[in-house]
Amino acid sequence: MAHEQQVSSYESRDVGYERRKVTRPRIVRPRVIALVPAHNEQDIIAATIKSLMAQTYPFSYVLIIADNCTDNTVRIVRRYQRKYGKDKLRLLITEGNTHKKAGALNQGFKATLRSRPDFIFGMDADTIIDARMVEEAVKQFQREPKTAGICSAYRTLPLKDDASHWQRFLWRLQNIEFGLANAWRVENYKSARVLPGVSVMFRSAALREIYKRNKGTVWATNSLVEDYRLTLELKDIGWDTKSSLRMISWSDVPLRLFGKGGLFDQRQRWYSGTVDELRLRGFKKHSRYELFTIVLLAINFVMRFLLIAAYLTLLAMGNKVQWVSFFLVLPVIAALVQFHRWIKYTDQRDRWQGLMTILLLPNELYAVFREFIYLYAIWLSYRRPNRAW
Repeated sequence: MAHEQQVSSYESRDVGYERRKVTRPRIVRPRVIALVPAHNEQDIIAATIKSLMAQTYPFSYVLIIADNCTDNTVRIVRRYQRKYGKDKLRLLITEGNTHKKAGALNQGFKATLRSRPDFIFGMDADTIIDARMVEEAVKQFQREPKTAGICSAYRTLPLKDDASHWQRFLWRLQNIEFGLANAWRVENYKSARVLPGVSVMFRSAALREIYKRNKGTVWATNSLVEDYRLTLELKDIGWDTKSSLRMISWSDVPLRLFGKGGLFDQRQRWYSGTVDELRLRGFKKHSRYELFTIVLLAINFVMRFLLIAAYLTLLAMGNKVQWVSFFLVLPVIAALVQFHRWIKYTDQRDRWQGLMTILLLPNELYAVFREFIYLYAIWLSYRRPNRAW
């Protein structure tokens, strides 16, 4: 938190040569540090460090938390320490961490306690941030003293030139999804549903409060979605959680459907972890809405399946299907609304994404795919409650 410091100066009076001592306040800028957990990120860690060091509002220091790395991540960080200095770019190699990202973040947070920063910025090591990220976050925090955390707008890292047609298709689907998610953040500005660990800034006082309440930890090591758990805990103790489209980050996305690290694997971890947290909390203030949306999702999925099955059955039986013009207008309106939001909130647009958005069908099929994963995640949460990353 900024505070005033008294600075002595002298100023001449209009009459004679007598001088009087006056004091003027000087605003000390809030101190911000960055925590970046990294596990085998040799392909992108250099670009990540450069984006952190290029901030218009410089970090007091950046702490890279090398977690059980077996590649060249540590070597690359040390090379950049020689460029930026070990005081500005610090390296912490985790000790005995078996709790993945949450454990790495907790070790990093404990290492910052003596520094007493005003704000802590956290991000994934495979993320690039805009140069004005910290500057915009500090401005918003100063306007909103009750806000504990602010998450950024998320965009997809550009595709590599050698990407296949299938990879380009999956990338476009997720790029559209990220843009529509940013639109949702604008429309629900008063409260962020989750403060994703991809890139988010916290008020240190709020994290220290969680640290004391949880007896030495901030990020839950027994959760698949430690960022969601932390968001709910901050809301429980009265803090606000917000988002900002002025804070921008670019992150890698899965370019295959299945397998470890694929789209299905990523989403089932997110969704099943969310269900785990909601089951743990029960019907409380900040989980009621989430439970309600899951019920609606299940109903929507079943109704969609029944409607398609009914039409296919009628066609197979040779019956003439009567189309109601009113119901044909609704998809057209939905397509136009989605197209408008895509134009307004998505970057890296191209004509193929525009076509996919206005036709609705590709995005609708992708939505059905995600809904199916969510239903599978609910089953997974009940059948395998002790899952790990």
